[in-house]
Amino acid sequence: MVIATFGPSTGWVGKTIAFENGRFILEGKGPIPAADVLAYDREGHLSWAYAGLREWVERVATGGVVPEPVLAAVPVVATAPVARPVAVTQPAQGKKRFPVWAIVLIVVAVVAAVFAILILLFAVFLLPVRSTSTSGSDSGATTSSSATVSAQESGSTEDLLGVAFGDGDHGWAVSADGTILATANGGATWSKQSGGYSVYLEAVAFSDATHGWAVGTLGTILATKNGGAAWSRQDTGTIAHLFGVAFSDARHGWAVGMVVNNGQYHDIILATTDGGATWSRQRSGRGEGLFAVAFSDADHGWAVGWQGVILATSDGGATWSAQDSGSTGFLAAVAFSDATHGWAVGKAGIILATTDGGATWSAQDSGSSVDLGAVACTHAGYGWVVGKAGTILATSDGGATWSAQSSGSSADLRAVTFSDVAHGWAVGTDGAILAITSSDALP
Repeated sequence: MVIATFGPSTGWVGKTIAFENGRFILEGKGPIPAADVLAYDREGHLSWAYAGLREWVERVATGGVVPEPVLAAVPVVATAPVARPVAVTQPAQGKKRFPVWAIVLIVVAVVAAVFAILILLFAVFLLPVRSTSTSGSDSGATTSSSATVSAQESGSTEDLLGVAFGDGDHGWAVSADGTILATANGGATWSKQSGGYSVYLEAVAFSDATHGWAVGTLGTILATKNGGAAWSRQDTGTIAHLFGVAFSDARHGWAVGMVVNNGQYHDIILATTDGGATWSRQRSGRGEGLFAVAFSDADHGWAVGWQGVILATSDGGATWSAQDSGSTGFLAAVAFSDATHGWAVGKAGIILATTDGGATWSAQDSGSSVDLGAVACTHAGYGWVVGKAGTILATSDGGATWSAQSSGSSADLRAVTFSDVAHGWAVGTDGAILAITSSDALP
């Protein structure tokens, strides 16, 4: 059942979102969570098929409604019929009929105008999308050969949304259907682990090769103490959609996300000091959703989300304060190499950088216009960014220049991680896993 259609504000004009077998399906992409449907609507991209569907999706996002909505067609405002005016013939006036040739000219002009508008829409919305569908490079970015990127066989066709490595050999990736993949040989082979829950998993973090956590819908946090041989659910006390997770060590961790109450979006920050045995809520002082979190140590952390919001803490989250990002764009990810050097990335090629812990943020030229979904720092000044259409960008000079790496992939890349300055992995749609080997050496 189609519930919404994308309008001309994106390159997805005409694509639909359907509700089938208890899941929301984005045409050409696959299952997406209710929170993503609401995010598209919030950005003004959707046209709803029925009245009341937005409110129903909001209730689904909070877990408080049965799957099937009661549909009512979008109401058409009823008006009393208005009688068409009857022309009164007045032969005495000698009024002439409107010339046929003039009518023909008007029709031709209208048709020409319609074609001109269609051509304009094609140029504005469709051509940019096609230009970014190349395998891993945006035409505006400088191409570099400083990295070798190779595809790894995941054994899955589900969208992979998060990836983490505890060391150079042991890594994990999580997917939209709750699948957890693991490798013990740097990605030469990947195998499925049993998380025990069929929930939408958004992100994963490991503090070492044995202790890890995965987060997702309905307040889900799964944890392992043995490298994923067994996963167990931890009690969060919330049904919020959790998008990001970070741990500074095996005990100190944070998860961020969004909850919808009465049609209003609220962010949520959860924290633990005992490895997730207990989670408690921290106050952010903001009302928007948060989509990513990063900590450089047990005290210094940052969270990013809607409308360019960046929150920071220097006391482990006891207090959070807003930093001036200088942007109103959606920020999807954040990463810090230490307590002072970091990047935040997001919609339409946004890259923001700081060298003073976020006291000041400045925009950097990414050379790309695609949506960027993740960022990783391997060392002060060394950074990696991934995004749509196989985009991989790299810098070794603090972001003064970003160069596009040839990925050989058209997948939308959703997460990236590095175990050291030379070895990294990116994951994305349709089960894509890319291994990145950098030839850059530390100074």
